[in-house]
Amino acid sequence: MCHRFEMVSGEETDAVLDWLRAVRRPLASGTGAAMAVPPAFGKPMDVPFDALDCYPGAESSVIVMDGERIEGDWVSDGEGASFVGDRGGDLTRVDLLWGVDVSWKRGLVFNARIESALSGSGLWSEAVENGRCIVPVRAFYETRNVDGGTGGRKPQYRFASAGGTALLLAGLRLGDRFVLVTCEPDAVVGRVHSRMPLSLTAPEALAWLDRSTTARDLLARHAPVPLEAQEEPAPTRRPSDSDQMSLF
Repeated sequence: MCHRFEMVSGEETDAVLDWLRAVRRPLASGTGAAMAVPPAFGKPMDVPFDALDCYPGAESSVIVMDGERIEGDWVSDGEGASFVGDRGGDLTRVDLLWGVDVSWKRGLVFNARIESALSGSGLWSEAVENGRCIVPVRAFYETRNVDGGTGGRKPQYRFASAGGTALLLAGLRLGDRFVLVTCEPDAVVGRVHSRMPLSLTAPEALAWLDRSTTARDLLARHAPVPLEAQEEPAPTRRPSDSDQMSLF
């Protein structure tokens, strides 16, 4: 499960917003996705990477769609996939806390299995319909939990997109908090961990934010985002709650 990711700043989130708006305009008009260049975020000057680390309980910028939404038609992104072209709603940045409090568990629940969310019951049933959000990040981390690990501390791996472009992780908003949506791993993450955050392309991210798109339809058309893996040293700071019930 993901319990660490590298945040982007508020200004960098605004750059992601501009990118998504540039992609969104032709999609909404039914002419396909724009060839907009995604923003890339290198290491900020004089800021260590561990200062960018977000753990459960910390605040991070996320993207939501506000306003009225009118059901749209399925349109092509020009690369063989189709998405609902939205007809309303403003893309907006908000700052939310990662993880939700529950009465039956000590600590925060910070990941939501997509299988649980799509089951139509439980903690995520309302959020998957009306509380979807996008969490833009530089990278996310997973600790090895598959065969091949060594004794002692299990290594942690950093997963990022090629070229350092922003990753768009699917999330669910519950009030002033959010959780990351996890799914079965792709080939890259699967060598390290049995789950991964659901990472979306720009057209998929727009479809995820649009309530007229069902999450199930989106996943049926999901195209894995190419990722690169790098083994990392132990983080200098540890989360207070590094485990979570396997149900979620």
